[in-house]
Amino acid sequence: MRVQHIIKFIGALLFAALLSSLGPVGVAFADEDAERLANDMPIPMDNPDAVAKGKERFGERCGYCHGGGGKGAKGPCLVCGHFKRGGKSSNIYANIAGGVPNSQMGAFGTTLSQDEILNIIAFLRATTPAHLKDLAEKQNQ
Repeated sequence: MRVQHIIKFIGALLFAALLSSLGPVGVAFADEDAERLANDMPIPMDNPDAVAKGKERFGERCGYCHGGGGKGAKGPCLVCGHFKRGGKSSNIYANIAGGVPNSQMGAFGTTLSQDEILNIIAFLRATTPAHLKDLAEKQNQ
C-alpha cells in the first residue's frame, strides 16, 4: 500500500513538472487572457457538474487556507487574477499536485485525483470573472 502512494506521488510530481514547463510563468491576467490561460490544458470550465464538484472539493480541501470561494485567507486569493507562481492552469495544477517549496502549500497529488484537481481549477476559473467584477464595482463606489 505504501509503495502505491509513493508511485502515485512521483507520477503526480512528474506530471506537474511537465505541465509547469509548458510556458513562461505569468503574474496576472486580464479578462481577455483568462480563456487563453485556462486552455493551456483541458479544464472542464463549461461543465457545470465539474465546476460544482470542484467547488465542493475546494471547500473540503482548500478553503481552510484560501478562504471561502478562494477569496483568500492565510493563503492567497485564487480568484483575484494574480498568481505569484504563474496564472496558467498548468501552473496551478503543478502547485496543487506538487506543492510549493518553502511555503505552507503542501502537495495534494497523492490525495486528489487528476480529475479532482482539474475540477478545482474549473471552479476557480468559473468563479474568477464574477469576483473580479465585484471587486471593480466596489472600487467604483
